[in-house]
Amino acid sequence: MFFLIHKPLGLSSFSAIAHLRKKLGIKKIWHTGTLDPLATGLLLVATDNSTKLISYIDKARKTYVFTVHLDGQTPSCDLDTDIEYLDSALLEKARLTLTKETIEKTIQTYFSGKIEQIPPSYSAIRLQGQRAYDIVRAGQEVVIPKRTVEIFSSKIVSFSFPEITIEMEVSVGTYIRSIARDLGERLWLAWYVTMLHRSKIEHLSESLSKTMEDITCRDILSYEQIFPHFETLSPSSEILEKLRNGLKFPNTLGLESGKKYLIKEGNRYVSLIEEREGEVRICVNNIE
Repeated sequence: MFFLIHKPLGLSSFSAIAHLRKKLGIKKIWHTGTLDPLATGLLLVATDNSTKLISYIDKARKTYVFTVHLDGQTPSCDLDTDIEYLDSALLEKARLTLTKETIEKTIQTYFSGKIEQIPPSYSAIRLQGQRAYDIVRAGQEVVIPKRTVEIFSSKIVSFSFPEITIEMEVSVGTYIRSIARDLGERLWLAWYVTMLHRSKIEHLSESLSKTMEDITCRDILSYEQIFPHFETLSPSSEILEKLRNGLKFPNTLGLESGKKYLIKEGNRYVSLIEEREGEVRICVNNIE
């Protein structure tokens, strides 16, 4: 089963999962992409055998709406640590000269398509078995390697100095706090994130989500909703028997190379399959 929840401010993704486990009475449950405690918005959750399919959705594009302030900086690039404010004279100059058009041009030039970024030191990235934020809070320095991420689209939602709100669709692994930090440096200012909201996971929008308080076991998202790009097939009992036994066999189903297919037996999903080297191969069995 899949559920789409709205994670509230101040709650870690792990705590959200623990809450749902107790509320829904489900032991096996996990999410498809972490949200920081200071972030809100969509968290896609898989339970029971559906957790086998997480690897087919956790690379999904995600859309964020975030607000940043131009008047200072923080070690964590958000409100989790103390703000060091910029000089008032510098802020006054920026207030008089910085325009929305300048920011848009900077985003289009440096924050579009594939880019390299260094995640914040205050992040959950593991370094030698420890979380980066634990190392930093222990008073030690961390060196986090660059990573390549992709920004698919962006737009400025509003701008009134020193505050700007931006919407971005990005690839998995993108740190919005790093984008805010690097954008601030490009503008010769310091930025920190004051609001971060995940508004979309690939094609899944907030209209499909439920709050932590309101969600029930009836609020399941179908596999068609989660995987609209996977065609659903209902093959013969003979084929189903082969799939149950984990057998590979000639591609008599007419599967297209590079595509994956959900297999149904009656009203129940049983397998995810693909064509490989002229044969039908099982990706995952017992998926519901």
